[in-house]
Amino acid sequence: MLFQLKSSRRKRALCLREDPALIMHSIFHHRSQVSDLSSDDWLNTFAEGGFSAVIFDCDGTLVESSRAHLSCMQAAAEEQGHKMSKDWYSVRTGLDRHSLFREFGESRDAAFDVERACQASIERYGDFARLVRPIPETIKFAKALRRQNVPLAVATNAERPVAELSLSTAHARHLFDLIVSLTDNIPPKPSPLMFELAAEKLDVPRAKALIVEDSPEGVRAAKETCMSVIQIVHEHSM
Repeated sequence: MLFQLKSSRRKRALCLREDPALIMHSIFHHRSQVSDLSSDDWLNTFAEGGFSAVIFDCDGTLVESSRAHLSCMQAAAEEQGHKMSKDWYSVRTGLDRHSLFREFGESRDAAFDVERACQASIERYGDFARLVRPIPETIKFAKALRRQNVPLAVATNAERPVAELSLSTAHARHLFDLIVSLTDNIPPKPSPLMFELAAEKLDVPRAKALIVEDSPEGVRAAKETCMSVIQIVHEHSM
């Protein structure tokens, strides 16, 4: 799936440079090199790096969904008589649902049913999906790539119905060719299998796939695949 971007280098840069207030800081991990990168240089980096496809994380990368996830997980915990605090949750946002609830259960003195909590939180996510917001710079990047017919995928530690709802709420689902998720019966990040499967489904060599991630688990997974990764650095907390 090799292609050439039609616009000039100058135009590629200008298409992302609109509002300086929205520019995001990131770190580019490419082979053995690490460098700072602002979001207005993402498209140039993609073009000059010879990449053929991009695989995005979902939560924290394409959408700001922490409030929605916290709310449905708090509701699931409350069903069993427990309270999950925002502070406890906020340092674990990169974990998959099962791992997060397992840690939560281990921190409780009373019994806690992890499987029940997982199922309940998935069922309740729709009640709070209205809290999901798109992250402008990464959505803009995806739109610019889509205009050039670049193959795009999402690889997420969420379940497929949850990811579908998040992206649809952000009006971004149509941008992506496919979603790889826990529903595909593969282990969550930091396992590299999710990114490997996404590249395979996009029919691109791993070296030609660029990853966009924000969580430490996702960045670790990308590095283990030897794929290049743009690591988004958030400057604000939930």
